Amino acid sequence: MTTFYLIRHGETMWNKEHRLQGWLDSPLSEDGILHAEKLRDYMKKCSFAAAYSSSSGRAKETMHILLDNRQLPIYYEDNFREIFLGDWQGKTVEDIMTIHRLDYELYTDYPGQFVATHTESFGTVTERAMFTLSKIAEKYPENNVLIVSHAVTIKCIINAILGRSINQLWAEPFINGTSVTIIEKVEQQWLVKDIGNIQHLQQEA
Repeated sequence: MTTFYLIRHGETMWNKEHRLQGWLDSPLSEDGILHAEKLRDYMKKCSFAAAYSSSSGRAKETMHILLDNRQLPIYYEDNFREIFLGDWQGKTVEDIMTIHRLDYELYTDYPGQFVATHTESFGTVTERAMFTLSKIAEKYPENNVLIVSHAVTIKCIINAILGRSINQLWAEPFINGTSVTIIEKVEQQWLVKDIGNIQHLQQEA
């Protein structure tokens, strides 16, 4: 059995500005760094055979905080990047709503009806992420593996494993920064064990 710990990167400066990132990037905010440090401390007793990060800077920055001084094989993986958001990347939600209100409302409220023209489709994100998870499970069939990725990518993985339609992509719980989602690969079966856990942020200092 392979157990994957899927971590969303910490809050970034663009997250604070409600600015979409996609394949663009911005550094972690002070809170993003602090929350990653809290998760690092929370997960100290959990052992990993390897660590994979999206090749985006914000995910790499989060992973290096989480690993601290652990000696692990580290891999950077394009297939764990966030959804490519085309013309929306680098723009605030307010700006996007001014120009592309209908498309953006479909994206956020009716994902099953969203048609990817300048963006990547949810299906493509799902395919690349699940393909890569399967390859990692083959390499580490009896281990824990740490993965740092992004909200939409993690949502697509969850949706695929649960066999839900794209219409249910945004179902609760929300994938907060540094949240932990745990999935397992047991022989040919995928299981979701926990979604968006933020217990490390709810503990008293």
